Amino acid sequence: MKKTLLICTIAALLSSCTEFREMYKPGATNTQRNIDQGACNTDAATRYPPRIVTDWVPIYNAEGRVISHRVEQYDINEARRREGARSCMVARGYEWATIPYCKDEQIAGRSYAPITKMPALSSNICGMRTDQGRVLIDLSKPL
Repeated sequence: MKKTLLICTIAALLSSCTEFREMYKPGATNTQRNIDQGACNTDAATRYPPRIVTDWVPIYNAEGRVISHRVEQYDINEARRREGARSCMVARGYEWATIPYCKDEQIAGRSYAPITKMPALSSNICGMRTDQGRVLIDLSKPL
């Protein structure tokens, strides 16, 4: 059982290095996506403001008696706020997309210009890590 859990954990970690997820809308720019995401976040924060709840969780001794407690605080509107922002982005035409990172052999000494507008997703679109962050490139259009 422990071996299976370890293998699954390693596989999950490795898969996170080979692709990323982001809200995607063909034709939109990164700037437009950021503006839309900010507007959706603001709308969701207005609809579902933080509502902090405090729980007192008892701590028991070996005999089952309460000997102390710990305090836990959480925002009960956090999930609603996240879902509200996601729904807003979907209403604006965005959807979650999984984009693979470019493999070294795909790039292999060629140069590519970052894509400024999100194209329709295809097998030629992949992500690259740069000093400025993550950018998308089209492998069918080397410089």
